[in-house]
Amino acid sequence: MQDQRPPAVERRSFAPRLLAAPVVAVAALGLIYLVTRPLGGEPQPSFFVIGSAAPGVRIGQIAPGTAQAPASSQLALNDVQGAPLDLREFGGRPLWVIFWKTACEPCEAEAADVAAAYDAHRPEGLAIVGVDVWDSPAVVGDYTEAHPVDYPIGVDPTGGFLSAYGVWGAPTHYFIGSDSIIRDRFFGPMSRDQIEASLRRILPVATSS
Repeated sequence: MQDQRPPAVERRSFAPRLLAAPVVAVAALGLIYLVTRPLGGEPQPSFFVIGSAAPGVRIGQIAPGTAQAPASSQLALNDVQGAPLDLREFGGRPLWVIFWKTACEPCEAEAADVAAAYDAHRPEGLAIVGVDVWDSPAVVGDYTEAHPVDYPIGVDPTGGFLSAYGVWGAPTHYFIGSDSIIRDRFFGPMSRDQIEASLRRILPVATSS
């Protein structure tokens, strides 16, 4: 009887295809992990993802939009009334920038700890700027009327800050020294202890008399 099996070459030709799919999948997952792995803390389970993962500025770099950074027309913030809000105004002060959005439960969860830390360290010169990376000024204005804060809130109308800082989820925190250098960053909601640890990297060191 004639052998009806296909030639050996045809049988083997499927093996590389079967092996390629899992190899590609594993490689893709590994790349995503490397790109999204933050400095200053791992993303938390409640991290609110708003876009594709993208590389951002890192610890030790000059923070975009600050007093020591090169001027850029692509970086423009407006407050909820539509007036310009310039990070350069906070030059010479330790600056904590929080990227957030209104419909973000993790952002709301950390709000009380953020407010408490700001109250505690404002006498040391700490400045906070909240940057909404998703909503319109009208939506942000309505939200802040219901949830007032003591620090300025900016809206990123063109997405320039979102892109420059590599923000792909909310909340995202950047801790910037008075020299405009990024000293720490954290992706995801922060506890009070985590906040204090990061603030120690930018606040003036107390000296005994």
